Amino acid sequence: MSRAPIRCVLGMVGSDKHNKGIRLIARIFRDHGLEVVYIGEHNTSQRIASVAVSEDADFVGVSFSNGNYVPRVKELLGALAEAGGADIGLVVGGLIHPEDLPELEAAGVTAVFGPEATTQKILATIDEKFGRVDTPSEAAASDLRAAAAGRMR
Repeated sequence: MSRAPIRCVLGMVGSDKHNKGIRLIARIFRDHGLEVVYIGEHNTSQRIASVAVSEDADFVGVSFSNGNYVPRVKELLGALAEAGGADIGLVVGGLIHPEDLPELEAAGVTAVFGPEATTQKILATIDEKFGRVDTPSEAAASDLRAAAAGRMR
């Protein structure tokens, strides 16, 4: 009997609109067997939490390119709990300052990825935390390098 694939909701909170990274992650996750619900930018924490609960997500992934992420993350964790999704993981990516990692972890963030994170590292961490990720291939790593260089298909 095969297990259900990991299900995630990906989006951006607030006015942050640099979505290239999270769109790339959505594609990589889909290519590796995850079910992805991508809700785009300009979301409230409450909307993300509501979608995550209604979609029965294993985790929410959000991306930040500005420095306002710590309060947004805490707000999102609160919204998840309020919506009945306290057991839904929260994965944060983007321009995250290393000095903020302890505060994010203490708040309850499941995993944090900065710009230096490789496809293999991201997928291995998601597999460790949630299980059931298809193993990344060299073709996928090549796709990631091409997309990062601006040649996204």
